[in-house]
Amino acid sequence: MAKPGGVFCVEGQWHDDLEERGSVLPTLELLERLGALRYIHRDTATPQELRYFLERWLSKKYAAYEVGFFALHGAPTQLQLSDAHSVGLAEIASWVSGRCEGKRLYFGSCSSLRASDTTLAEFLRETRASMICGFTKNIDWIESAAFETVVLNRLVNSGRAHGLEQLMKSERWAPLARHLGFRVVYRNGVSWESATSRR
Repeated sequence: MAKPGGVFCVEGQWHDDLEERGSVLPTLELLERLGALRYIHRDTATPQELRYFLERWLSKKYAAYEVGFFALHGAPTQLQLSDAHSVGLAEIASWVSGRCEGKRLYFGSCSSLRASDTTLAEFLRETRASMICGFTKNIDWIESAAFETVVLNRLVNSGRAHGLEQLMKSERWAPLARHLGFRVVYRNGVSWESATSRR
């Protein structure tokens, strides 16, 4: 039996309180136990740590981990690693320039894909990733956790260009995609977002 596809996840510091235990790890563990995926999960709090883990992910050793999952706070075109540190999509693109061929990137971050079509097209051109997806609105933790269980399963197990888009148009998932402002952009220029997710 073939191994399931892989997800490489970097997770930021959600809270100042070190006793807080909120994490995307239970979602990844659930999907792994169901045989839907394999994962690598790393915590990151600074741009230097994020860049280090991205460099490791893009090495030949981890080529089977084709989905990159950025579980961080966000703002338009920004990822917030902690209260003290953030990094822009353009900076990430410059770090991984040309090395994300075939990768699918999921930004599980509030509003990080609230950006112009030109900005996101440039990100994909620079990185060579096949697609990016994420949110254009501020999102609720529980709602997004339920949603990303389905999104991650589809990203890992459907290599078809529009598999995720078809799911988001379905009667079952379209209302939640719209509520969360979910957006998908492909390197070939095709993009999709729910009807009310525009700025």
